[in-house]
Amino acid sequence: MRVTLSGPSLPVQTCARRLRALGASEPVAIATQGSERTLTARLGPPDDEQLGATISWHGPARLGARRPASEVTIQALSGLMAVHGRDAGHPRRLGLEVASVASGLLTTQAILAALVGRSRGRTTSAIETSVLQAALVLVCHYVASATCTTPDEWSRPAHGPDPGPPFCSAEGRWFEIETLEPEAWKQFWSRLGAAEADLGQAWTAFRARYFRGRCSLPTGLQQATARHGLEQLVATAAACRVSLSIVRRPQEVMLEPGMSGGHPQIEPFGDAPAGSPTDASGAVEGLPLEGIEVVEATSRMQGPLAGLLLQMLGAHVVRIEPPGGDPIRLVAPYAGNQGYFFEVFNRGKDAVELDLATRSDRATLLELATGADVFLHNWRPGKAAEWGADLDALAARNPRLTYVRASGWGDAQHSRHLLGTDFLVQAYAGIGYGLRPEGEPPAPSRVLLTDCLGALVTCEGALGGLLAREQTGRGCGVDASLLAGAMTLQAHVLDAMAAERENGRRGGRPVWGLIDSPLTTADGFIAIDPAESATSDRVCRVCGVDPRAGSPVERDHAIAEHIRAGPSLAWEQQLCDAGIPCAAVCTDLAAIPQDPRFEPLFEPLSGTCRAPAAPWSFSP
Repeated sequence: MRVTLSGPSLPVQTCARRLRALGASEPVAIATQGSERTLTARLGPPDDEQLGATISWHGPARLGARRPASEVTIQALSGLMAVHGRDAGHPRRLGLEVASVASGLLTTQAILAALVGRSRGRTTSAIETSVLQAALVLVCHYVASATCTTPDEWSRPAHGPDPGPPFCSAEGRWFEIETLEPEAWKQFWSRLGAAEADLGQAWTAFRARYFRGRCSLPTGLQQATARHGLEQLVATAAACRVSLSIVRRPQEVMLEPGMSGGHPQIEPFGDAPAGSPTDASGAVEGLPLEGIEVVEATSRMQGPLAGLLLQMLGAHVVRIEPPGGDPIRLVAPYAGNQGYFFEVFNRGKDAVELDLATRSDRATLLELATGADVFLHNWRPGKAAEWGADLDALAARNPRLTYVRASGWGDAQHSRHLLGTDFLVQAYAGIGYGLRPEGEPPAPSRVLLTDCLGALVTCEGALGGLLAREQTGRGCGVDASLLAGAMTLQAHVLDAMAAERENGRRGGRPVWGLIDSPLTTADGFIAIDPAESATSDRVCRVCGVDPRAGSPVERDHAIAEHIRAGPSLAWEQQLCDAGIPCAAVCTDLAAIPQDPRFEPLFEPLSGTCRAPAAPWSFSP
């Protein structure tokens, strides 16, 4: 099949990178116009079939087809800046192109799903997605929390916050810590000399940061780490069963073998069973994965989001939960009678409660997996073998199975002793430096970037395995990780560094002036993207500033002062009319689904709760 892909440069570049790794033949640029790019690729057996894929900035949002847009404006519109800046009390721009990269991954998923569907008789001729829809996937549970009938108080910006993680050592190295045990947390801080009064409430805030998008802790904790050298901090963490990772620099990440690419590992197993590959006869409309059965035994976010995306592509998902149900169901606020966090990532799935410590329930799990097309889990190392559900056991029972293991670290040897959770992976992979500009301390984002990107890579791996199965009849083992998601997010930055091309960065960090960050207006904030000198001149003229007067820094300050005097939407209109990418920054996530412009991008869950709808559309 010939695939033609068009859209903004980085999303298309990201998708092309993924398709090459999955066996596409020679993705070649055939047209470039400004920031737009068109690529072609061939996937699957040679034939005359055509598939068109389009990535737009706004998708079905009613924002005007010709409205200028960029990664910066999408971060502003989607609430990404708001969540990223919660600890600071004001919106902050993310220094990595998180929405653009995510949209490239979503497009790859849609293309693979369309090819799987085609092999099973389901026809798709065109796919559409957008950078804005990808951004909303990244903030989906924050939007749901803000739109619950009783909204979460943590969804509002902080005012005068105390500093949370990362922490700083005596010699100035920043680091993240993680533990799932309150006693380990208490022991670690007690050994560092932190006051007893600082520990209890701090633990509650520390654990809640995954759900709330912010973490303010007593200043005494930062003071405690600042009294100790990094070597002593590492030793103390190890003694207390606390995982610790420094916030590594991009240069340090590049020196470690096996840290590039970020692709899922897909390995076929066994011999092709008789009667395969699938013989598709006739053409059937519908979502591309209709008829695909998925058994999902996952927790937290990476696995459930991967399963949700497979379901949104048409698969039927059966979710395995412990007796009494997943504890995440109880995390407030509630969407109907369940916690919003659970509902966002598990809606539409069928749940089966199994006690895998018992032989009978393990037999039920094996029976379900034997009849499935995909088995997805994120169990701790060794658990699959203990329960008789490892790759070899299930492959023997179901040689056409796509067996997907979702983990934190994959096969990275230097970090496997650490808990595989989002903020540790962000720190270890160097994302904390890529997100913050020069002159600021590095810090991972409160947005769960590696959980989200890791889920997208996991879904991609499942689809790649299914496509290989449809072509060869052989099942596949798939490994995907949060670390792979982290490396995917910054692959273009590390490639540029390796080629000694900075592209507006220095040492992997963004180089920004005053107007590259959200600017204060009379009633909020706006984000503008004066990426080119000609655009910068237009910004000056719209704001009544002489583009030749004074230094660039003086002009930026003059622009900021003019913008401070007017309302956000008025500035947005004036700057967009001048062809300058600009957007009023959303600081109230509950307002996004209520805005008529964004209504097509959301679906109701329960009561007032809203979550982003499927981020693709398929045309038969």
